[in-house]
Amino acid sequence: MKRVEFLYLSQEDILDMNVPLAEVIDLVEWGLREHGRGRVENPPKPGIHPNANSFIHAMPAYYRNLNIGGLKWVSGFPDNRDLGLPQILGLMILNDMETGLPLCVMDCRWMTAVRTAAVTAVTAKYCARKDTETLGVVGGGVQGRYNLLALKHVLPGIRRTKIFDIDRKTAETYRDELSQETNVEISICDGVESAAKGSDIILTATQRLEKPLIRNEWFDKGCLGFGLEASRAWYGEAILGADKFITDDWEQTTYYQRQGAFPDGLPQRHTELGEILCGEKPGREDQDEKILALNIGLALEDVIVANHIYGLAKEKNLGQRLVLMEREF
Repeated sequence: MKRVEFLYLSQEDILDMNVPLAEVIDLVEWGLREHGRGRVENPPKPGIHPNANSFIHAMPAYYRNLNIGGLKWVSGFPDNRDLGLPQILGLMILNDMETGLPLCVMDCRWMTAVRTAAVTAVTAKYCARKDTETLGVVGGGVQGRYNLLALKHVLPGIRRTKIFDIDRKTAETYRDELSQETNVEISICDGVESAAKGSDIILTATQRLEKPLIRNEWFDKGCLGFGLEASRAWYGEAILGADKFITDDWEQTTYYQRQGAFPDGLPQRHTELGEILCGEKPGREDQDEKILALNIGLALEDVIVANHIYGLAKEKNLGQRLVLMEREF
């Protein structure tokens, strides 16, 4: 039997590559377009839930035309903050699509952060008003930060960001570190309402919640809304009151509903994001449309980014070769 090895990439190996966020946005847009054309196998992600506010999900995907595929095994444990550990942890595995052999195992934390923000950016590219200037963010953690960076890339006209976080120090760090980097005026809000009202884009980047945060009366005409927690941060009246409801995958969205999301019911589906990218359905058609995008997060986004990272690692000779097996048993 042949010796079987795979490449291992730590978080630091990946960070040392300095992959630009713009590249990730382009990769994710390409992947979602393939999904819109029906050329990606991406089943709804099953998971286990050891605690009421935690999860571990298995996320596989396969690109038929590109012949690449793999699986992300990712966990979200909010209480890890009290232990000095990241909330999001996990591994990404790429496989050879001819033999099934594992090609690469890598940390998935950075990848999860940037690809999620990239989906927001791609959605905004097609669904935000072109004169968008004000972004309201609820939650100043990793996703709140990367989503601002990604949105500023596709909507350079953003001039102001309003940030609210239950931890004032987190909001202050957000303002101090990102205002100069993005050339955006960042103001700290004293509540969710002041962050949301009057914003051209409302983005919630929180954890699992006991009750929703965003009310329909704050979701103004012409606004684009993003809920990174599926439906949990938005009241049902706001979700059902959108003129257009967009998600990255309808099958996965309905699967989430069966697991307890969207307790007030799903709104009428406008389209999947990939169909907009393919030109099959329109994004924003009117300046006054209220558009809500609740992208669940797809493994196809991770796979296409991971494949790019794997290619760079081979070029730069990064990572460690580990032995999976050497002999028959």
